[in-house]
Amino acid sequence: MYDADPATLASLDERVGRALARCGTPPGDVGVITARITSAKNLADLVPRVDAVIEAVPERLDVKHLVLAALEAKVPAVLPIWSNTSVLPLTEVAQGMQYPQRLVGVHWWNPPYLIPLVEVAPGAETDARFVQEACDMLDGMGKATVRLHRDVPGFIGNRLQFALVREALHLLEQGVCDPGTIDTVVRASLGLRWSAVGPMENADFIGLDLTKDILDSLAPHLSAAGTFPALDKHLSAGHRGRASGGGLLDWPAGRGEEVAERLDNGIRRNLLDP
Repeated sequence: MYDADPATLASLDERVGRALARCGTPPGDVGVITARITSAKNLADLVPRVDAVIEAVPERLDVKHLVLAALEAKVPAVLPIWSNTSVLPLTEVAQGMQYPQRLVGVHWWNPPYLIPLVEVAPGAETDARFVQEACDMLDGMGKATVRLHRDVPGFIGNRLQFALVREALHLLEQGVCDPGTIDTVVRASLGLRWSAVGPMENADFIGLDLTKDILDSLAPHLSAAGTFPALDKHLSAGHRGRASGGGLLDWPAGRGEEVAERLDNGIRRNLLDP
């Protein structure tokens, strides 16, 4: 692993150790696993040790372009580069690359040490061989790998997730309910259903005729907004969510840790009893 921030590299073992503890790794195995993860002082030192390079810098095209240019100056043309972008079109991420055919979108879901899904997508110039190699490597890790047919902003998961978030914000703006009620509805209904049966299987299960009737009736009333006053109101007041102590909900001391633990425990329960 390489990072431009020395403090990030210095905390590598500690952060990996916490993740392993959340996975339920026996304490005696933690040191063995962390010993397999090494840091590099610079990109040149990183390259000889790897079969693929994973870029996971902030979701800004200018930053990604700078990092990819630095990588290409050190990385042989035959070595694949995986971008962990979750929303940016991979074709735009690849702009300016000397060898854009080796860039593959490989989106890990957070927390990646628990969630099995990884979405893999090509850019407009990606060589299919590099996409297949990425899928094979991820399958070998035991991940649930899905391969997109083409490049699209947000892959699949984030497009579905933020379509729901947009509609939730619309309900708030229309005065239908409060934020806590939305979370209760999702956790006590859709979340339970979708962990067992996906929306396409459910559409077939209830019947495509009924699915179409519901959409014909409901779709005209769903949000197609491109602006989000409910978020702007909070952000203009400095309410950023957990980090500031308040946002759509209140975040008193300790709530962040409780939510993180509840999230991990909930994912583990679903994985143990699918």
